Amino acid sequence: MRFYPGYRSARFHVSTDGTRVYNIVHWASEADYRHFVETSDTEGRMAAIGKALEGLSGRAEPRMSGIPTYTVVREIGPGPQRSDV
Repeated sequence: MRFYPGYRSARFHVSTDGTRVYNIVHWASEADYRHFVETSDTEGRMAAIGKALEGLSGRAEPRMSGIPTYTVVREIGPGPQRSDV
């Protein structure tokens, strides 16, 4: 997916007990994400994610019946920094 227009980054978060993995992908815009969803190879993408996770320690069990999709409802960026620290 890194070659799609608007792709910014992907982060894999692993729970400290090693039982859960979350993949969060950052896109430049909702339109870029929608274009990716409409034109990408979903099966190939899921296989690539599985391959990327092979090198991680721990044991993972699939716990979903379909490919998850989400809508960004809010993003919070850095704000003013405290000057007394």
